[in-house]
Amino acid sequence: MKRPVFYFILIGFFFGLYSCQEFDSNPKALVNLILVDAPAQWDSVFVEILGADVEVITAGKDDGTVETFFLPYQPGDKKIEVSALVGGEALLLGRDELPAGKILKVTLRLGNEHSLYLDEKEYPLPLTDQSNTEVSLPIELSIEQGLSYDLILDFDLEKSIIVLDESPLSLQLNPTLTIFRGAGSGELSGSLSPNTIKPAVFAIKGDDSVSTHPSTTGSYEFRLPEGLYSIYFDPKDELYQDTLITNVEIIAGESASLPRVTLKKKP
Repeated sequence: MKRPVFYFILIGFFFGLYSCQEFDSNPKALVNLILVDAPAQWDSVFVEILGADVEVITAGKDDGTVETFFLPYQPGDKKIEVSALVGGEALLLGRDELPAGKILKVTLRLGNEHSLYLDEKEYPLPLTDQSNTEVSLPIELSIEQGLSYDLILDFDLEKSIIVLDESPLSLQLNPTLTIFRGAGSGELSGSLSPNTIKPAVFAIKGDDSVSTHPSTTGSYEFRLPEGLYSIYFDPKDELYQDTLITNVEIIAGESASLPRVTLKKKP
């Protein structure tokens, strides 16, 4: 008599499990916020990041109500060495399960402790507007139950750091970021010489551009939305000529590489 009872309970268990999955009243999608960048002409740059707010319209809600979810940067020390994110390195800034629906905006929350090192000396890096510690990044992305989504936040230090005075060195931080979905992006890598200068590399698409700098070995890498780009190499040195490579195609989910570029001295 025990065996039939066992089967009855087992069938009831699986029916209940199936019912919970089928009629989940609050379906979720996993969202990962990933921070990337590469160093500018400075030795190292530290930016205090508290986390990010993600605005979502939940699926099935007809009133258009927007809910905001805070994804904190978990480590106790919030000062991130953004300049270390080079050569394909990336940082998981925050992760959470959010209601299925549509993401409308990600807002990066900053602290006020930012600094820069040059020749082993630390320089303060105050925000251009110290009353505004938020950076809004609009993006429209539908997220579905049971799927995982990577959102890439590209912190462009080349555009973000403003030199007010060179002697003594005085700086400000105007945080400049772009955001795009990781699944819709591709990778571009290459190398550059000589390593004795600190050139900048720009990926240009229409009126938009993102920049990076080579590592100490001369390598560089971009994560870019798919499309056709021009890659511009700015030597940042008056003794060298700039270089431009056009019609570089980026395909989502694929990696591309460019031949090594050697910057030539001016005649």
